Amino acid sequence: MRERARIVIVGAGIVGELHPGVLDGSWGAFELDLEQLLEIARGELKYQDVVSYPPVRIDLAFAVPEEVAAGDLIDAASEAAGPELSEMTPFDVYRGEQVGEGRKSVAFAVSFQSSERTLTDEDAAALRDRIVEALRARFGAELRA
Repeated sequence: MRERARIVIVGAGIVGELHPGVLDGSWGAFELDLEQLLEIARGELKYQDVVSYPPVRIDLAFAVPEEVAAGDLIDAASEAAGPELSEMTPFDVYRGEQVGEGRKSVAFAVSFQSSERTLTDEDAAALRDRIVEALRARFGAELRA
């Protein structure tokens, strides 16, 4: 008897692939037990509204001691700027004469966005200043031009 399918049983159903000799091409099928799937998926649902106001994007680079992690800088910036800091992603790390021995420069792509209104340049500058001050106080960070 030839093989007709390959079947995998998963926690909430069955997934299968039909043998190519039965039909031309690649064919698959699945059957899900929705009661079991919903039981597995129980938990807190989290969502974030889609914001219709445009973000303000800037790049910021900070010279910090070598041992300071980018994640720690992001956490401190988030505390300082609050919910209007929508994204802060590191994109470059520089080590060299310009930042000094035992230091590094970490550059971030930063986005500010409000769910209630369009932010002005002044709003973005105030948020940037709060981040710069918080990182200076906590890590001895220096904003690089």
